[in-house]
Amino acid sequence: MKLTCVVIVAVLLLTACQLITAEDSRGAQKHRTLRSTARRSKSELTTRCRPSGSPCGVTSICCGRCYRGKCT
Repeated sequence: MKLTCVVIVAVLLLTACQLITAEDSRGAQKHRTLRSTARRSKSELTTRCRPSGSPCGVTSICCGRCYRGKCT
């Protein structure tokens, strides 16, 4: 019974600490888009979609649409 109470109190304290820190950090990151694009390499930014005539499937993204395994 004591162990159950200790576990419940510990979970409540940890939850409260997470909520407090989440509210304190709200709005702390000013330039979200700048930071997310800075981590990407140049090849990831330039080759987002496959040109027409390229093979396509589930994992590849065509600039147009995928029709019968080829980008159109």
